[in-house]
Order: sequence, then structure tokens, then C-alpha cells
Amino acid sequence: MIYINARFLTQRKTGVQQYALVLCRELVKHVPDICFLTPKTDLIDEKWRKEFNILQIGKRNGHFWEQIELPRYLRSVGSPLLLCFTGLSPAFYKNCYFTIHDMSLYAYPKWFRFLYRAVYKVNYAIQSKIARGIFTVSDFSKSEIEKYLTVDPDKITVLPNSVDTSINLKNHIASEAVKHKEILLVGTLEPRKNIEFVINAFLNSKIEDYKLIVVGGLGTAFSKVTFSQHENIVFCGYLSDDDLELKYRDASIFVYPSLYEGFGLPPLEAMQRGCPVMASDRASIPEVCGDAAYYFNPEDSLDFSSKLRELIENYDELSPVLIRNGYHRLEKFDVRDVASKLMDVISQRNI
Repeated sequence: MIYINARFLTQRKTGVQQYALVLCRELVKHVPDICFLTPKTDLIDEKWRKEFNILQIGKRNGHFWEQIELPRYLRSVGSPLLLCFTGLSPAFYKNCYFTIHDMSLYAYPKWFRFLYRAVYKVNYAIQSKIARGIFTVSDFSKSEIEKYLTVDPDKITVLPNSVDTSINLKNHIASEAVKHKEILLVGTLEPRKNIEFVINAFLNSKIEDYKLIVVGGLGTAFSKVTFSQHENIVFCGYLSDDDLELKYRDASIFVYPSLYEGFGLPPLEAMQRGCPVMASDRASIPEVCGDAAYYFNPEDSLDFSSKLRELIENYDELSPVLIRNGYHRLEKFDVRDVASKLMDVISQRNI
């Protein structure tokens, strides 16, 4: 029996929860004995009870559940293998693979509260020594882990974010639909996502016939009040999967301006829905997007404005190339390949 730390099923879905959900959906197709452990709290989607073999344990939730009640339960059933795909893992549980999505709290500590940094750094320091292995999502992220943690590189396995390529065919049809004059931004409104940079650059570029659509939860360091009076900027907040799907399909351009990512899933989501991508040239993003994005310097507003105008003015010529390259790029991130690699790693290490 393999156990999954499935606390992510009780959390609002962001990139790391989506990573875990897509990968676990593929794993259950091939591995019959998987148990998903969660706290005794509401699931984000009750339909998951039919999709996964869920066992709710403990009396608490949050970090106490993850660090105390989860490992206590596992030891009571013989200390089986635990897979952790998001956030933290039980610090002192050895029969475990855990996932580090990025090393931003080391590379840019100013973006995080002191307590948050301390908790994660202690957890990573312990788990990187005692756990069976580390999963991460890109070669860039692997190199960052090697840079900031004392860990054997052979202990790290790259399991990238993945997509279900079976839905690409219907999206080819969707991509041929008439696009709205909308530029889409998706991400938590926090400093590293660099959303404010795009908003300011967009306003200064005076591209009046396009609207900037901003989707994502509000971060503590960002206030939309500053920009709320501009008729060409629309803040949508957090959207359901269905509503976000429509935004991707309607938009003429998807912009991803992040300063630092371990992977960066939204560009692939845009590609999958036939939306041309403009992307930052930093961190893991070129590794992920390859030739399927129109790149810009995320700290140079003139460069961004220039590239945006180029793409808009040459849209009929450039967008079909970006869309076609995007569909080809998705093949590199097939969830079936990622799940197969995961199971190979586990079996090769005789767990």
C-alpha cells in the first residue's frame, strides 16, 4: 500500500495543488493500492470521494495534522511509503518522498514572512537528509535545490508539472474561435508574480482597444485599489475551473511575467487552450515554454511594451505559430510519462 499526503484535497487549488491532483489522477489508473490521507475536514470537491480512496484521520487539521497526526497514524500501520506532492511533509518521517516546487524562499527571502521561511527551511533541512528522495518540477529547480541544500543530486528526481494531452483535439477547434481583445494574467497577486509590473506597463503603453484581465487571489503586498478606476483593467479574483477555462479560450494573449518559478503551469494551461503566450525570460520559464512563447524582460517595462505591441500588430502572423508550437510543447509534459517515471523511481529503489 502506498499512502498519499492528500491534505491538498482540502485546500483551495493553486499551482501546487493542481500538480498533485493531475499526477494522482494518473497514478490511480495504474496502482491499485493507493490510500489518500486527509484531515477530517471538508474536501474542496466532494466528488473526489468517488475518484480517490480517501481515509480521513486525526482530530485536527493544518500543520498539526501534517506534522503530528499524519506520521503517528502511519507508524501505527507499519510505517508504509508516503508520497508528498505539495507544501510540507512530516519532518521526521523517513519512509517518504517529498516535493520541493521551487527555492524562492532561499533565493528571494524578502518575499516571505520570517516564520514561514523558518518553518520551511527547518522542514527541508531535515527531510532532505532522512527522506528516501526528493521530487521537483524542473531542471532549474533541481539546480536550485543543489545550490541551497546539502543533498546528493542523485536523490533528486525531476517530475515536471503535467497536462492531460487527450483534451488537445477539442482545443484545436476552440483556438479557431474568434478571440476577444483581452490580455489575460493568471496568478496570485503577490510580488514574485510581477502582476503590478504588467499593469503599469500596460497603462503606459496606451493600448486602448484591449482590456487587461487579472485573475487570482489577492496577496498581502498588493492592493488593486490603485488600479480599480481604469476601465481597461478588470480584476476577476479567484475563479472556478470552468470560468477560468472560458477566460483562457477568450483571451487573445496570455501574459506570464513571473520573476521566479520552479516550473510555472499557467503558460501550459494557456497553450492547451489555444491562447498565444507572452512569458518572462527568467528562472524555469524558458525551460518550460521553449519555442512556444514570446519572451520579454520582466524588469524592463519598455521591453515588455515593445514586445506586446509587436505581438498585437503582427497577431495574424505570429499567433498561429505560437499556438502550433504550444500544442507541440505540451507533448513534453504528458502526465502518463510523469507517472511512469515516478513509479520507476519507487520500484528501482526497492521500496
